[in-house]
Amino acid sequence: MESFNDQTLKKLVSDRGGEFLNHQFQNLCEECGFEHLKSPAETPQHNGFSERANQTILEKTCCLLNGSNLSNSYWAEAVNTATLLRNLVPTPSRLNRSPYNIWEGSPPQIK
Repeated sequence: MESFNDQTLKKLVSDRGGEFLNHQFQNLCEECGFEHLKSPAETPQHNGFSERANQTILEKTCCLLNGSNLSNSYWAEAVNTATLLRNLVPTPSRLNRSPYNIWEGSPPQIK
């Protein structure tokens, strides 16, 4: 696993979805040297932060597509845009800093 911004992944927390419980994914975890922690089955409340983040991205994606009258063939691009917007916008819960600002150490340069 490549480091990004001098940060390396140490732990990954996921639900018990099939995409995380196969040998290929387990081998990737071992090869890259990070620990895979699994939340208990059928307990989305244990993944509350991730579940809410995914819901927010889904809502923004739907708004982008509906507001622009684009077809669902643009779904992937709309998801990427919604995620970018979420990462650039500051929020009070993060002391009015954006995820980008927290990760990079400075606010994004938007022109």
